[in-house]
Amino acid sequence: MGKKCRASLETAHSALKSEMYNEALELFGAFSSKCKTKDAKEAAAIGKAEAFNGLEQYSDAIVEADKALKITKDKSLNGHFQKALAQNKSGDIEGSKTSLERVMALTENNQNISERASNYALIAALYERQLNDIGTAQEYLNKAKQLDPKNINVLIQEGTMYSTIKDFNRAFQIYDSAQVLDPNNLELATARVNSRLRMLEFKYGTTKAQELRNKMTVDEKSLICADLNTSKALGLNDMNKDLFLALICNQ
Repeated sequence: MGKKCRASLETAHSALKSEMYNEALELFGAFSSKCKTKDAKEAAAIGKAEAFNGLEQYSDAIVEADKALKITKDKSLNGHFQKALAQNKSGDIEGSKTSLERVMALTENNQNISERASNYALIAALYERQLNDIGTAQEYLNKAKQLDPKNINVLIQEGTMYSTIKDFNRAFQIYDSAQVLDPNNLELATARVNSRLRMLEFKYGTTKAQELRNKMTVDEKSLICADLNTSKALGLNDMNKDLFLALICNQ
């Protein structure tokens, strides 16, 4: 996919993550009308399937999942997962089991260790986001880490999962472990900043920088400023974070 298609896909995925399913369907529809590569067609079908699952329109979800499977000749991991979810929710338990078995077969038969680890991480993300099943998500993340222990992306995903459920101590323990492996990773630095902000906003009940500045402790200011400065030094370009940095840290 080209740069414009990737940006369009990212916008559609953001709507999914925010559970704005009708908007996501429109965005994936616009994406699929402009982006015609094989991977774009698969991504559009999977995105629509997830949106329909979120809307509890399970027959439509199965139709879109089947499109992804047809495009990939039955090799779309996410296609099988979305179909399994729709089947389960619509009462087709046996069909759901068969689809999930296909997910595992595609993963465990993959001889490329790095790809298999990434597949386990994908399964973990799906369990976390769509089923809110942190325990099962962690099991698959553990499999990914066992296969590819130096994969920073898996650790970032794990830390962010715990940040999302507001287990911030565990999140930063994981981020710290990742930072030892790759101290100059921009994605990790960005995840740390986002989680630090999430933690402060949760603690103080506001997203306004001015109010946070008046409520934060000296230690909290020191930590968020350190994370913000690191991310900026590594290349993060985010106007809102720049404004926060100027208001809180550059005094």
